[in-house]
Amino acid sequence: MRKDDQIMPILAISEAKNKLTSLRREALTGKEIILADAKRKDEQAVSLISTELLDELCESKTFSFEWVDQPEGNTDHYSLWNQETGIYGVGKSKKEAIEDFLDNAQDYARIYFNDLPYYLSRSNPNRDHYWYLRRILRCNENREMLYQVLGLADLDL
Repeated sequence: MRKDDQIMPILAISEAKNKLTSLRREALTGKEIILADAKRKDEQAVSLISTELLDELCESKTFSFEWVDQPEGNTDHYSLWNQETGIYGVGKSKKEAIEDFLDNAQDYARIYFNDLPYYLSRSNPNRDHYWYLRRILRCNENREMLYQVLGLADLDL
């Protein structure tokens, strides 16, 4: 097998810079290209891969919800909780609780992705939230898309 025929090509960053356009085209076909920093042997490799493939991978991460509070007795609000991320939404109606949940989910996703080294450290218990929050960020604050991606339209209102 020739070097160019490798199934999982590994390129030095300096070489990849000169071939970025063609590497991007290859990644769009589903090929994963691994970029290694030849100058820093202790650095982890990075993959150039189709965003569509990553989106498909993330689709397997589904959200489950529970109404943990409902108006009765001393409680005058609804609380919606997502088990996978621990995000809550609270409101005087279920609709308000869902809207609050969406705001809180987007806020958490922004905070998480603005400090990835912290959240992705192996000791962080929220490390596994990455793929769920990525799905939220990919909606680009489009509320209709968020409802669909999160499965909120299926909730009993």
